Amino acid sequence: MFWSRRFVALILTSPILASNVLADKGDYVLGVGVSVDDADGVAAIAIADVGVAKDTWLSGSVGRTSVELPNRQDLETWYGDISIDHFWNPAGARLGVAYWGDSALLDSVDIVGSAYTRGNAGMLSVDYEHRDFELELPPIDVLPRALIPFKANGLGLSGRLNMTQRTNLRLSGMSYEYDVDLRSQDAARVLNLLSISRLSLLSSLIDWRVSAGIGVDVGLRRWELDVAKWRGSIDGSDNRSVTLTFLTPMTNRTDLEINLGYDDSDLYGEVTVLNLFFYFYGVD
Repeated sequence: MFWSRRFVALILTSPILASNVLADKGDYVLGVGVSVDDADGVAAIAIADVGVAKDTWLSGSVGRTSVELPNRQDLETWYGDISIDHFWNPAGARLGVAYWGDSALLDSVDIVGSAYTRGNAGMLSVDYEHRDFELELPPIDVLPRALIPFKANGLGLSGRLNMTQRTNLRLSGMSYEYDVDLRSQDAARVLNLLSISRLSLLSSLIDWRVSAGIGVDVGLRRWELDVAKWRGSIDGSDNRSVTLTFLTPMTNRTDLEINLGYDDSDLYGEVTVLNLFFYFYGVD
């Protein structure tokens, strides 16, 4: 699911994790961002990470996406999450809940958790995700309305290796197991409703996803290049993406992030995505 905190990025990729930035109670990060693509998709998100105690952070976000489907209908979906993260040097844990989707079509309530360790050499995390979906297919011709509840469990690894003080490498992967065979359902019906770009609901239904990236600090600015591949769980389509990110200070407490992504999908073709983020850092 691209709207998860680890992939805000699937759609709105933020390089900032509260557990890597904040240190003391009262510190916080606020952020707002917008994404647009050349398939007429638009997404907006607001995030907040607050230090509630030493080495403990409370995080939340809310977002909205609008895409135009092939049948010329507009699909609007919501995303929201809240999580808590605590770090016991050199290990930590994160637990959260999230909601994503459109209650009249496809939505999901998720429980996510991570156990990680980090130090000067980098970070390694074991990630788990339980997803409780409900898919509602409207009647088409002689086909009646269908309500399909199903669940998925995802397990993955993510990590960062610090090559030098200014350069790091990142790798991540997640695989999902569903309690129903989505490809045995009326796949064409689902694809017509959900597919258009990485901003659409279909981006939430994947078999697996892997990504790799490199980040380089140049003075106070940062450049990142990420590549990813994922497979759709309904039609088995392969999807590939490349994203270039530039992060630069605006003031001593604000950053601007610009990233440009390109998708090559067996399902929805070639789509370009532009993301803009603004961050404010506060210290109590």
